[in-house]
Parts: sequence; structure tokens; C-alpha cells
Amino acid sequence: MSWAEVAPTAAPAAAVVDTRSRAAPVHRLERGSAFAVRAEAARLERAGQDVVHLELGEPDWQPPPAVIDAFPAALADGGRRYTEAAGELDVRLQVAASYSELMGSRVDPGRVVLMPGSNMVLYLTLLAVAGHGDEVLLPDPGFPPYAELIRLAGAVPVPYPLRREAGFLPDADEIGSLVTRRTRLIIVNSPHNPTGSVIPGALVEEIMQVVDRHGLYVVFDEAYREFKPGGGRPSLHGDRAEHPRAIFMESLSKSHSMCGWRAGIAITAPELAKDLADLMVNTTCCMPSVVQRIIPAALNSREWVTGRVAEAARRRRLVHGELATMPGIRSEAVGEGFYLFPDIRGTGLSDREFSRRLLAGAAVSVVPGGTYGRQGAGHVRIACTESVERLTEAMSRMRVFLEGMAWTRSIP
Repeated sequence: MSWAEVAPTAAPAAAVVDTRSRAAPVHRLERGSAFAVRAEAARLERAGQDVVHLELGEPDWQPPPAVIDAFPAALADGGRRYTEAAGELDVRLQVAASYSELMGSRVDPGRVVLMPGSNMVLYLTLLAVAGHGDEVLLPDPGFPPYAELIRLAGAVPVPYPLRREAGFLPDADEIGSLVTRRTRLIIVNSPHNPTGSVIPGALVEEIMQVVDRHGLYVVFDEAYREFKPGGGRPSLHGDRAEHPRAIFMESLSKSHSMCGWRAGIAITAPELAKDLADLMVNTTCCMPSVVQRIIPAALNSREWVTGRVAEAARRRRLVHGELATMPGIRSEAVGEGFYLFPDIRGTGLSDREFSRRLLAGAAVSVVPGGTYGRQGAGHVRIACTESVERLTEAMSRMRVFLEGMAWTRSIP
């Protein structure tokens, strides 16, 4: 008798049942981002296509030499251990000294919290100040994770419009009109992703008057601060920088080409900083210690950053100049940074269809403007983060693609 004859018959495999609750926070996500576009572009690359990536805001240059040089020593010097949840005191002292100079106001290390990326700064801030059903005002168009993180925290995103005809700048009176008894927080981003607009100081003060009038918190997303004219001064400075309900959400990803390092910095009032540190204890424990220890080298690389900012501006001018002469495209290079947000409605296509066809027909990857909100519809975001040669190649492909399309028409 063989084994097969005596072995029990295998039971049929049970169907896998997903028992997750539909009320789980992950189901609040809308899941639209530049990373989704990048994934589709990567699929074409695996099939042998030469894709020019203009979707992610990820500079192509290496981080400052001082950062690279500092890494081995940081790794060797106990980089495997936990640190204080807010970050190593010695590092926070150096961060505080750097920002004291930038802000023209003393920043105590007790106001500094180091986090793995600026997205974490926003998320933990939301958990600290907004309850379930509370409202958060955010720019439209705006960085997609703003709305996603607000939803994950159980709050309600309320967009305030940035209109093309107003240079993609907010209207403080309009922001004020959106405030209700449930409003807890306003998010302000300057220079702005995806449009590049820079909010002038007088307008920042008008927004702060709304904040003070209603007792709100305000997050200043300073991820592109270094790209501002005049050396990257923070949105609030002097006495205003000590506002008890202001949170500065800083990142080294864009300015220092450290996207994968996840170096985020929060600067806020000591009471809120302590709350953020308590939340860090219960989420990621601390920023990786080896990353913390290279932050001072990054902050001391200002001359290097100045050079990269100038290069980003050169690339942006090049792309804007090309776009301005293409059929069906209206490009207005407002503000600073390395993004352009051209109006593509003259092609007769939606932003999603335009992006899809451009990728499929010319192997150039851009992000549909609707990804960033209702006000972004009819636009695409172009990240001028590739080399001049690759940007030139992308613009050549795009021009040939547009000129060959029978549906191209003039913008009304």
C-alpha cells in the first residue's frame, strides 16, 4: 500500500476573508500622489522605455559634501542607539542656534523636535491639536499628504483656494470666512508646492491676524524655505517667530537633496514641543540617531545650498521658456523653487488624460494638477529636478508630441 493510499485527503483551502473594518483610517485615503505616477513610469521603464522623470520633487544632485563626510563618524559613534524622543540635546542645541540666526529671535532647544520627515511633523501636530471632526484649513492646490494626513487623524480638510489669476496666493479674508467653531489649524506653504508662489510678508501678517482673531494654530510648511529670495528667511521672524500657536515644519529633503534621509525638524512652543515628543515616544521613538548627527553639517552648508538654489532657478527658467512657446500650453513662472504648474487646458484634454498620453506617447512623466486639489484641475506639475540635458530632452519630446496632436487648440 502506497503512502498516497493511506494519506488523509487534504482539506480544501479556506477562502481568505478580509476582516478589517471599513471604518479603519486607511480607508480614508484617496491615494493620489506623485508616487503613483512614478510607479506607472517605472512600469514603462521595466518594459525598456527611456522615461524622463518630471514627477517627483527629488533633486538629482548629491547631498552637500559635508553631509557625506559626516556620515561615517556619525555611524561609528553609537549610531545604533535610541536617543531622546525629541532628538539628541547636542544636535537640538545646534539646530536652535541656526534657527535663532535665521529668525532673528532666540530659539531654545526645548522648542526643537527632530522627526523622520516633515510629514511626521504635520501628522503628530494634527494628533496634538485637532480632535475627531475638527476642521483644518489647507491650500488648494496643495501638497496631497496634507488632506490625507488630516483624514487619517480623524479631522476634516477644508480647502482655501489659490487661484491662477491671483498668482496662486491666498486671500486672508477668504481664509477667515472659512473659519468655523470647529476650525483648529491653518496650513500655510511658501514657497508653494506645486505652484512655486511665495507669500509676501504683508500677506503672512494678514493670515496671522486671522489666526489670532480665532485662536487657531498655524503650521508653516517650510520645506522650500531655502528657495525664497534673500536667503530663505522663515515665514515668521523677530517677535512673531515666538508665536505660541505657530509650528514651523522644516525639511532637509529639497534644499539639501536628502529626500531618503527623512530629516524633519519641528520648531514650536515648548508645551507643544513636549506633546510632539510624547507622540514620538509612541510612534517612531526617535529620528534615527545617525541622521540626527549629520544635521549640523547640513545646516552649515549654506554656500552649497545657495549654489543649488541658483541651479534650480536656471533649470526652471529653461523649462518655462520652452513651455511658453508650446501649442496649447500656458506657463506662468510665479515664485520660486523647482516646480512649474502650466495650464494645459488649451490641449482640449483633462490634466489626467494629458499626463497619461504624454507618458505613453513621449515617455515624459508629469503629475496631473487635479492631484493637488480642485483648483489644480487643468494644470500639470513639472518638477525641474533632472539635469539640463534631460530637461532639454523632455521639452523636445513634449513639443513634438503636442505639435503632432490634431486636438491641440488655443486657450480661450
